[in-house]
Amino acid sequence: MQYFESIDRAELRGTYLAVGSFDGLHRGHRHLLETMLAAAREDHASSAVVTFFPHPRSVLGPAGSPPFRYLTTLDERLALLRTLPLDAVVLQPFDIEFSRIVAGDFLHLLNRKLGMRSLWCGPNFAVGRRREGDVAYLTDKSLTEGFSLYVVPPLAKDGEPISSTGIRSALAAGDPIGAAELLGRLFSLSGPVVHGAGRGRKMGVPTANISLWPEITVPAYGVYATWSITGGKRIPSVTSIGLRPTFEPDVSHKATVETHLLDFDGDLYGSSLRVEFAARLRPERKFPDMETLRTQMAEDMKTARRILREER
Repeated sequence: MQYFESIDRAELRGTYLAVGSFDGLHRGHRHLLETMLAAAREDHASSAVVTFFPHPRSVLGPAGSPPFRYLTTLDERLALLRTLPLDAVVLQPFDIEFSRIVAGDFLHLLNRKLGMRSLWCGPNFAVGRRREGDVAYLTDKSLTEGFSLYVVPPLAKDGEPISSTGIRSALAAGDPIGAAELLGRLFSLSGPVVHGAGRGRKMGVPTANISLWPEITVPAYGVYATWSITGGKRIPSVTSIGLRPTFEPDVSHKATVETHLLDFDGDLYGSSLRVEFAARLRPERKFPDMETLRTQMAEDMKTARRILREER
């Protein structure tokens, strides 16, 4: 697979092409790309994806609007794209200047640098300044500019198109199972393990504190049954997300992600840890004393073991 850091740096010819942010690379995205890939193979043509970063919504969102939250880091998105038999991936930086390109000029760029033979998209797809290049526009242009256009119906679940927005909503509701059904895999968070307050170790339940990318989506506060991946091993675990109200009633600090790896004894500080969310055990709550918390943690670990054993 070839990789290009912008459209301008690419030199492709006769390409079946899909364009978009592909945040999360969920089942809907994969449906579109796999449909394109099957057609490209049958036509003995090359295939490519143009993916944007930052996300257009993070650049063009109204002032004062909530910050955009990604489902995957950029490295994770690129790794997921590499699992597909694409011939090329083009990472296009998205900024205010790029957003001002009119639809016609953008199509000319795709033709000139990527040799666009066929453009594949969903029914709500649009390119160019203020999304002026919608499907109707692209249909007209395909008839005069020498490329074919294929509009793939979206993959749906329970009558609703699968979307990144739907996945974020499931995670905000504390529903990792629903999110996984849309993603096609368990939602995960990853980052380096950093030092925390050490309270878990003092209680006999050491936790790994994960330092997250500030722009990533985080599930609703609570306690989750999770899988922790480190050193090539997938280890059952319990993960708490929240403000630690039992210890820190002042909620001015930012939320933490703390993971206890079951039946694990090792030093994770400085290493990278990925946590996959299998099920939510309970919401976050404040306990009256340490002993009550310790009892609940033991129950959480017991429940997590059962859930993860059944999932395995």
